[in-house]
Amino acid sequence: MGEPVLIRRGGGEVIGDSPERRVEILSDDPAVNSTWSRFGPGREGADLHVHRGHSDLFYVLDGELTVRLGADDTPVVVPAGTLARVPPLVVHGFRNGSDSDMRYLNFHAPGMRFADYLRAVRDGRPFSYDQHPPPADGGRSPADAVIGGAELVVDRPGLRVSLLADIDEIGIAETWCAPGRLSEGRHVHARHVESLYVLDGELAVGADGGELRAEAGSWVQLPAGTPHELAATGEGTVRFLEVHTPGSGFGGLVRGDGAAFDRVPA
Repeated sequence: MGEPVLIRRGGGEVIGDSPERRVEILSDDPAVNSTWSRFGPGREGADLHVHRGHSDLFYVLDGELTVRLGADDTPVVVPAGTLARVPPLVVHGFRNGSDSDMRYLNFHAPGMRFADYLRAVRDGRPFSYDQHPPPADGGRSPADAVIGGAELVVDRPGLRVSLLADIDEIGIAETWCAPGRLSEGRHVHARHVESLYVLDGELAVGADGGELRAEAGSWVQLPAGTPHELAATGEGTVRFLEVHTPGSGFGGLVRGDGAAFDRVPA
């Protein structure tokens, strides 16, 4: 079992930092590699490519991200508060096509050493990674990419939960909660990693006999086998992303059927 990780706003491993672009690594776990990025107006991201063995996901924090889909390079604008999920073999690229700054989280699930690829690019070293030119046959249908489509699964006073992604490799939910307890007691995931990104407010994560206080812009990662519980703290509502890698039945849990989910009391 590893140690819980708390990365506060701006505290990730910096890959690049300039007025036009800043990239930070938040997670370098085999189950998920994740980054936080800021792109200036008109900044280009990756050109058209495919991943053969993993999914590429973007959650837009501020501004608008333009995802480029298919061999014909169709632009799709993804607004703030929206998740875009690109499955393996779908040709894609991305850019900031707007005239203002754009910030986003990027998840690669499984990780496939994406973080090492970024380090190699930063340091000017060659590195082989699961990123390939568009195939001659055009690849998988771009219609298989999912832009938005959040499923509201809980909506009651003090708690609102939307399921953003529910595939084997990753489950993501966005939660709004009034101050008070969130989790149903202290628990542990035996076979998967849970990660949290606080969008607004403050989240307390009790883990390993201590408490991590995560304010807006913070990333918390809990390795498999880490006993933990969550609570919304502070005076206002907390809004956060909950990321499970692999998904391990998380979608069933938030829909009300947690029988198959990897969670046991601690």
